[in-house]
Amino acid sequence: MKNTLRLDHHNRTIIMDRTFAKYAANTMSTEYAHLQAVRQDYPNYTVTQRQIKRKTTKECYRGLTYEYMEDYIKTHGSKEEAATNMANYKELKLISQCHSTSRRYPTIKKWFLDKYPEVKAFGVIEEDEVAEAEVKNEIDELMPKFAAVS
Repeated sequence: MKNTLRLDHHNRTIIMDRTFAKYAANTMSTEYAHLQAVRQDYPNYTVTQRQIKRKTTKECYRGLTYEYMEDYIKTHGSKEEAATNMANYKELKLISQCHSTSRRYPTIKKWFLDKYPEVKAFGVIEEDEVAEAEVKNEIDELMPKFAAVS
């Protein structure tokens, strides 16, 4: 059995991972039998499934593909600048092919975002703009009430 349970005595919980929970759903499995044995040993403990902590501040660039980067380089800046940036991009891509695939994209993405910071900032709302939008929404909500009173 590769997946096991973990006991948290401080919080009085039995913690299982997602794979263990999937196998334990089958009442004929060894994981189910193990879970029941542990529950019998610790009847006052609650059973929970472990959740992966995700970094909420992580920036994700879903549509930023190699093809998009190439198109963006071709269409932004002067012709000379675009040609220079495209040559740098192609060289980076060629050099990165000797590395594992998990290292290629992040390196090229970092170079691209450093070269074109406007792509990174696209859709980012400044704090002042958020405050203005909130005030505008409050005013829009109060206007019908004010008009009804007048």
